[in-house]
Amino acid sequence: MGFLDSILGTEKNDVETPKASGTPFKVSVNFAPVRLSAMRESSIRMLIKVTNLSNEEQMVSADTLLPRNGLIGFEPACISKHNEKKIGKLGVGETTEVAIPIYSTNQTKEGNYPFRVVVYSHYLDYDKVIGQVEKNGEIRIV
Repeated sequence: MGFLDSILGTEKNDVETPKASGTPFKVSVNFAPVRLSAMRESSIRMLIKVTNLSNEEQMVSADTLLPRNGLIGFEPACISKHNEKKIGKLGVGETTEVAIPIYSTNQTKEGNYPFRVVVYSHYLDYDKVIGQVEKNGEIRIV
């Protein structure tokens, strides 16, 4: 009878599955000061602002990537091109901002250097990823 009931629609055994709500958070990236200096040692702060748009608390982390061939980096020697920042738990509607330093050297040429920021939402710990939001942009060096 169960098979016929499911075809005829007389019995309701629908189980609701959680629906993807789209983006779990909003991400914006700014710089302070606005640009790096070419051909001298200088630094700026990349300000990553994350707002939780979902209906539940989120555990958040951010990965930042710089171009491998550019002489800019996350420490004064400009060797490190990848930075991972564990932001922590973000409540419903809560906003947080993380500052990541970026450095140039006396050999950094002027131009626009691409960057990529990926903000992840995690489940239970930082090993399990639920979703991600990606931002691409350029760092101006003059």
